[in-house]
Amino acid sequence: MRAVDYDRVSTDEQAKTGYSIDSQKENNFKFIQSQGWEPVGSYVDDGYSAKNLNRPAMQRLIADAKAQKFDVVVFYRLDRLVRSVGDLDYLLKTFEEYNVKIRSVTEVYDTTSAMGRFFIFLVASMAQWERETISERVVVNMAKKATLGERNGGRAPYGYDLKDGQLVINEAEARFVREMFRLYNSGKGIRSIVLYLQQFNVNKDIRTIGRMIENPVYCGKIRWGKNSKMDEIISDSIQHPAIISEEVFERAQAIRSNNSKEGKKATSPYHFSGVLRCARCGSALSGYFKKARGSKHYICINKKNKGTCDLPMFTETALTDTFFQEVSSEDPDRFFQLAKNFNLDIEDNVAETELIKDLERELAAIKLRKKNWMLSLGNGVISQEDYIEMTQEDAKREALIKEQLGQLSVEKTAYDRDSIIDLLNSLPGLWSTANDFEKKSFINELFDTIVVDIPSDYSRGSRQSAAVKIREFSLK
Repeated sequence: MRAVDYDRVSTDEQAKTGYSIDSQKENNFKFIQSQGWEPVGSYVDDGYSAKNLNRPAMQRLIADAKAQKFDVVVFYRLDRLVRSVGDLDYLLKTFEEYNVKIRSVTEVYDTTSAMGRFFIFLVASMAQWERETISERVVVNMAKKATLGERNGGRAPYGYDLKDGQLVINEAEARFVREMFRLYNSGKGIRSIVLYLQQFNVNKDIRTIGRMIENPVYCGKIRWGKNSKMDEIISDSIQHPAIISEEVFERAQAIRSNNSKEGKKATSPYHFSGVLRCARCGSALSGYFKKARGSKHYICINKKNKGTCDLPMFTETALTDTFFQEVSSEDPDRFFQLAKNFNLDIEDNVAETELIKDLERELAAIKLRKKNWMLSLGNGVISQEDYIEMTQEDAKREALIKEQLGQLSVEKTAYDRDSIIDLLNSLPGLWSTANDFEKKSFINELFDTIVVDIPSDYSRGSRQSAAVKIREFSLK
């Protein structure tokens, strides 16, 4: 019979305990010789885990078995070949289909009988259980380290170097990290930041920049578990020098969260896009740039896409002029007349504020309990089953609280008359010094909708920009 041997090792520890490639190969070939078989090849996966079949030598072994290049596969132990019942089932079916046998040097298997197949699957199940148990222990220990603010290895993120296991600032890279956050917080999009950094030979793609902006490592904290099955952990304590302040980081997260919810509404260059509504058909209005004039305009979506609305297009300049006339501090009553949902119920607002504080305190308590249970799990005080049982109710309560806070945050804000008048007094000065992003942020944070119209006597043939009328608006 033509025989091949399969050898695998995943760690240096296995090599030290007798599972080295050389020792496996030596024992396998001695076994082949003792059986009087012809050795025709060797397949070696050095440094690969048996968690799946995605191993170079294993894939070649399967392909050669289908090509019927050998009759029997010899290995030192079954866990060198597979550690998954599903993978074992696939290999046995494949080998049986192409009349290939398997033999272990240290174990006796008979795959020709039902009892023999049951036994080999039982051994594979134990190997899979062992691998999963080791994996769980590793995850628990890594979670414990992250909770304590310690890193779990890996390369240093951009902006840092790794010295003696600790993160230290790489000033040559850190200056670009600071600039990246400054640009993002000033309203620049990620694509613009990518192009800006390329001028300095800092080549990061859009996805990488997005991940960097979301990474709390830059404000001195450690994050772990973002892409794992367990809850994401962000350390409370600062264990390494920060490149940016926590305030700068949180500002970036608020912008990113808003952008993900609002989409283009939050990032377009048109100050009033996302809140404008047509008084004639109720549709939204979108921004439109006329290259010939170099000016920004707004057009009703129904007119633009279907031609079913007769609201004329108008310039952003005309809308801005009308906006400041209607929100002038010289006539605050006009503002209150246009605001259809103006709310002066101070008592309700105070009660809502207290409710939010109570919910936030309860969230903080849940977070502390989860941290303590994680430490108990890592120290072996409780089992993983106990940990899951203890955190189930808190997880449900946490989700409910977050949902309540989300609902409270989008309900209409209660304003008092004096605060509105103060806002109207300061608005012209703020507007004159604000950039496009700050202007848009102000409009979208204060207003839910602004309903606009054009006077019925407007004639496009007059070659004059249409005057704009604000019919009403809703505050957030």
